[in-house]
Amino acid sequence: MPRPDVSEERRPQIVEAAIRVFLRKGYRKATMPDVAREAGLSVGGVYWYFKGKDEIVLSILDQVFQSDLRDLNSLLDLDAPTAERVRTYIVQYVKHYDDYSWLDPVGIQFYAESVHDPKVRGFISKYLSHYRQALVTLIEQGIRRGEFKQVDSLDVANSILGLEEGLSMLTVADQQNVHWKESFQTAIELILTGLIKKETEK
Repeated sequence: MPRPDVSEERRPQIVEAAIRVFLRKGYRKATMPDVAREAGLSVGGVYWYFKGKDEIVLSILDQVFQSDLRDLNSLLDLDAPTAERVRTYIVQYVKHYDDYSWLDPVGIQFYAESVHDPKVRGFISKYLSHYRQALVTLIEQGIRRGEFKQVDSLDVANSILGLEEGLSMLTVADQQNVHWKESFQTAIELILTGLIKKETEK
């Protein structure tokens, strides 16, 4: 039997429909038939492109994660002072967050699935590993250049990751009392203050 002639344009159509369903019903309660109805497609048509709703979320998050990772990796080969490069990255990250903050409720529900789903856990772990390593490399460059104090670069990288993910979760849970951007930038500046060597230490 020949494969159906279904346009590749349907993938973004399905993803956009899924996002609307996830935001309305929550990730756990959403079903593939819900997504199919929202997209105006048959359930079989949706399954042709995605085996399940977890694959749809993986596709969404992968686009966001890869964009952040590209920005971070692009700074590793620059000659600018390391603290300046960290600040440049933070500006880029904040812009991405503003662009995609509406996805936070979906992302957090998906993170929760990692407790029970090895596939989800593997995806998140793989992303965090690449992201963590890029941060570690950046921090170690600052140490080697004599700009940063001797610190455990892995601990610093995990602190930055914890800020990003933790503040996102707080914002979803208590939006009125959390100013994500201001809190994140303040915390990063405090980290940099602790990292940067004073003139008397150089």
